[in-house]
Amino acid sequence: MGASARLIGAGPRTILVARVTAGGFAVAMAAFVAIPVAEVLRTLPSGHAAAAVVLLAGLTAGYLWLVMAAVADRPTRADVPVLAATTGLSVAAPFVVGPSWLVIGFMPPLALALTLRGWRAFAGFAGALVAGAVLTRLGGSTWVGYGTLQNLLTAGALVGLVLFAALLRELHRTRQELATLAVTEERLRFARELHDVLGHNLSVIAMKTELAMRISAEQRERLHAELSDIHGIARRSLHDVRAVVKGYREMSLERELGGVRRVLQAAGISCDFHDIPATLDLATKVALAWAVREAATNILRHSRATVCNLTVEQDDKRGRIRIGLSNDGALAESSDTDGSGLAGVRERLTQVGGTSTRRTTQDGWFHLVLDVPREPAAATLVPSQRERS
Repeated sequence: MGASARLIGAGPRTILVARVTAGGFAVAMAAFVAIPVAEVLRTLPSGHAAAAVVLLAGLTAGYLWLVMAAVADRPTRADVPVLAATTGLSVAAPFVVGPSWLVIGFMPPLALALTLRGWRAFAGFAGALVAGAVLTRLGGSTWVGYGTLQNLLTAGALVGLVLFAALLRELHRTRQELATLAVTEERLRFARELHDVLGHNLSVIAMKTELAMRISAEQRERLHAELSDIHGIARRSLHDVRAVVKGYREMSLERELGGVRRVLQAAGISCDFHDIPATLDLATKVALAWAVREAATNILRHSRATVCNLTVEQDDKRGRIRIGLSNDGALAESSDTDGSGLAGVRERLTQVGGTSTRRTTQDGWFHLVLDVPREPAAATLVPSQRERS
């Protein structure tokens, strides 16, 4: 699995690990302040050494404040004043502390890069490195090149870790938003279906009802004819609503497969779908379309998938077709539950003589197998549990 696939499959645990790693590394690097502290205590007079220690403590505290704010993704109003103070202390450090301050010279560029935005962050990062090198060289140090290179690598690595954790958070939010948008789109589609089915019929019923109320009692035949029309329209409306609910109106397996592929690919999930035979009857295709849609929703909401495969196997002896939907990144806490969506898939397949099975393997792959009749004549409608009751 490539690095990009691992990013796409990141979940809350991976994000937590990335944030803890970035924060822990930043805190651990702050321990290097002990080197210039020990140096100033050993070489400088007591008063000068005390001032240098206070400066180093303030610089380190400002660095930790800004880095932790960036790792936690919780900026505050105090960040800008803290950044200004940290920058001022870093300018004074080469003259107060001496060349040994270069050991923690990665702190100012890191603080600027994580607190500022856009081109200012890049300019602050580069400017702090150059200014630190120039000021240290003015202070008489001969290790400026080596120290600046070390600070560049250290600050760059820490910036990368913090931005990596932020990127994982954004990817996770995007996945959640895609799942929400998929559900919202389905609700809008269902609302449009109901509006198209009922809007006209209810308008006609209302009109004919008003007309029937105006007919006198002597015109029984005309009144009976109007009431018969109202009754027929009401029955057709009821049939249309049932058709919408069951998905037999404008439900296309091909369109669902194309839509599912686009949604999954937009979420960063690689799709490999085999073609489903076109000889299946309409009822079986509709049941499979609902199954594919529910499987895609399940992948988006309950997995950290990076790959989704759809395979097709034909069993000539049994006259059936087996369709397998598999995805990696299955979550143990959700894969063992039987939600209403998968239960609905079983019920729809049962009505056309099909079955569905599911399992989760130890390597985190979730497999949904749909077994349906291959020939239209083999599909037998079986009443659902709600219809039998």
